[in-house]
Amino acid sequence: MKIKVNRSEKLGRYIDPTKWQNSTLRYSPPEDFPSFMAKEIGRAEIMRVWITLDEYWDYRTNEFYPDYDIGVARYPAEELHYPYDWKNIVPAPSGTRFKAYLTSHAKEADELLLNVRRLEREVSDGVITFDEYESIFEKAIEYCKELAPNIRYIECCNEVDIRSFGQLTAEEYVNIYLCAHRAVKRLNEKHNYPIPLELGGFAAAHPITVWGMMRDIVAGLKDAGVEMEFYSYHHYDTGATANLISKKNYEVARLSGVSKLRYILKLHNEMLADFDLPKRKVFLNELGRAKTTGIDGDCLYNAAGLITYLLAFGCSDDPEIYPFPWCTFHNPNLQISYTQFLLCDDGSYAMTPNGVAIKMLHSIAGERLGVSISENSARDLEYCAVAAEDEKGIFVLAVNPSGEPDIGELEIEGMPEGEYVIKGHLCDAKHNNCVTCPACDGKTLEQTGEAIRKVGADGVFRHVFSLENYAFVLYRIEKI
Repeated sequence: MKIKVNRSEKLGRYIDPTKWQNSTLRYSPPEDFPSFMAKEIGRAEIMRVWITLDEYWDYRTNEFYPDYDIGVARYPAEELHYPYDWKNIVPAPSGTRFKAYLTSHAKEADELLLNVRRLEREVSDGVITFDEYESIFEKAIEYCKELAPNIRYIECCNEVDIRSFGQLTAEEYVNIYLCAHRAVKRLNEKHNYPIPLELGGFAAAHPITVWGMMRDIVAGLKDAGVEMEFYSYHHYDTGATANLISKKNYEVARLSGVSKLRYILKLHNEMLADFDLPKRKVFLNELGRAKTTGIDGDCLYNAAGLITYLLAFGCSDDPEIYPFPWCTFHNPNLQISYTQFLLCDDGSYAMTPNGVAIKMLHSIAGERLGVSISENSARDLEYCAVAAEDEKGIFVLAVNPSGEPDIGELEIEGMPEGEYVIKGHLCDAKHNNCVTCPACDGKTLEQTGEAIRKVGADGVFRHVFSLENYAFVLYRIEKI
């Protein structure tokens, strides 16, 4: 891989692409985690949080559990009307309850996106009425908004196109969304919130292969005189590719990860035009490269792809699509491929390669510089490096998302003659990796190399390095 940085090509302020983040209720972190996370990777501009309606309210007894014990089942699986994703639920390792979960995340974010899910099948199957569902939806949001006034976005349901989350039809989802719409409208009118609530969806797991469902949902809502105030989609590239192949959509399956995301955006914009709808924010609010696994190596594989996705879509004040990596904290036995942090035995935290990738992208600052990349077989090559310059020096981040080791050649043009120190922070299978190295040994991003380089009269800084498959490195270059 040859990376050329041109100091004379100024591209404007480097914009941190990591400011939209996800939490989880499947394996909720301790109460002190959000503040730790904010110190390590920055305060979230939008944090996605959750409330599960079947844990908040028991339709069998009509009892409410405002501070419910997250992930603790009240009934055996065989007594549930619908299983949802309960088989993958693990109670919070620290015993975090709902109030602490929501308020601790709210403190460390400018705004919250609240996903409201479950009971989708109960209301669709007539086990509870639509009036009951609408009332509970409203009570749950009102309660959460009292705890966290910075809730702005309400996301109606999650991945309802798949079995784990209800496997709804478009018509069933529209009926549920209309309940949510009426509930949110009443709350805004009742409270006149300083930060009004906005309702959207539908958070499709594989949007490309269920695009007909998305169009049917939008058509159904338009017939009812309702428009989504934001749209949300998910993309996990390995799973999406397999899904596309199973549908024999080989042309789209062959696209790179970034190109698939552009294809989703293309379909979305065409849909808005077809239905004469205004543009709203588009949240890519679950994003990954790997499958959902507990396989250690998949974390590095996922992180390498994540860097290219965030550089492609996140470095803008007003992005076409907002990328939310999945996920800040999760069960490592189930989703080590995606989680950014691990909980250590002593109660501290360690960054996985996903967390290291986010921290590196967050650490860069200054004026973004022009970069050209060549001599690598990786897809999405133009998003495999980024450079920025502040008053003290230059940052360069390079990633090798391909499955083959690579030799990197870094050249920075337009440098004053003299000596420079280059410090490297490498993440691969052996460095800055708490997943494949002894767990929780390294608690922060550690420097892995340092060298002195001379720049002559030609004004070119040169540095040669190697990157294993899926490895990435952040360099800091300063004049001595």
